[in-house]
Amino acid sequence: MERNEWEIAWSNFLRVDVPEMDEEHQQFIARVNELNQAILESEDKAKVARAMQLMLSEAARHFEHEEKLLARWEYPNAAAHAGRHAELAAQFARVTREFEAADLSFVRAAKGLRIKQLLVEHLLGEDMQYRDFLRSRARGH
Repeated sequence: MERNEWEIAWSNFLRVDVPEMDEEHQQFIARVNELNQAILESEDKAKVARAMQLMLSEAARHFEHEEKLLARWEYPNAAAHAGRHAELAAQFARVTREFEAADLSFVRAAKGLRIKQLLVEHLLGEDMQYRDFLRSRARGH
């Protein structure tokens, strides 16, 4: 895949310092980039839909895994984080329905990019909070 200006590069800034979570987040970023590429190349609706569905099915598995780990780590905001996952899943379902109903490629592109935005905002906002909690706990604070 040729690099483009919309591609998200994995960096240490995105790490949560839990190897299995970082690996899943890296996979997320790869899937987001694949969706971006399909949209930018004006792929047919079916190909963009497959990229979106792959990303969303992996997101669902990741959310479930992350929730189990947060409960095990006794993260104080685990319930709220799980609630945010449920909200995201509902938003994904709505945007996916809108994508499927759209006939115009620019509308489909906007819907695909909205899902990307939701996932990235979650990683940069919500997931960084548990990263900070785990780092604080590791330092004994």
